[in-house]
Amino acid sequence: MTVDTVTTRRLLRREARATRRGPAIALAVVLTAILLALLAGTVASAADAGLRTQITAWFAPVVAVVQTPSGLIAIGIVLLVLALLLVALAVLPGRRARRTRLHTRAALVVDDGVLADAIADGVARRIGVPRGQVGVTVARRAALIRITPTSGVPVDAAAAEEAAARVLDEAGFRLSPRVQVAREGVIA
Repeated sequence: MTVDTVTTRRLLRREARATRRGPAIALAVVLTAILLALLAGTVASAADAGLRTQITAWFAPVVAVVQTPSGLIAIGIVLLVLALLLVALAVLPGRRARRTRLHTRAALVVDDGVLADAIADGVARRIGVPRGQVGVTVARRAALIRITPTSGVPVDAAAAEEAAARVLDEAGFRLSPRVQVAREGVIA
């Protein structure tokens, strides 16, 4: 893209990264429920003295645990782990099952499933195995190709790996293909 590569790169990054909407909504719902429960308990205990004594009796074991040093340390550790988890969710990038590529004429966003299908088609065509007997899983840095041969027909794993590498090179993505050939074949 010759016009604005900074904007294009930012858009590609946005398409490849996952949003933090799910954890943010879950945290907001939990905090809202806790605050509404506290508000309802406060209003109800202010209106009824009998309810206030009953709530105090319910929370007596919690107060006893909180007053011990080991209880305070345990609560502090739990809150620290929760805080670290929330900070990690906020700071660490999420990843969608997509790959991006910036070319001189276009910007590409390719779903991992589409890339896996292209690899499976290329491998099946190259080694002469029906497409239904080739399964591909695309991971972060590798493509795992699982081949179930037809019973009695040998499969060349090196040719399958070469075909997968050729498809990946043509698509412009750097993944290392790993081929697994099943020990037992299917009956044709």
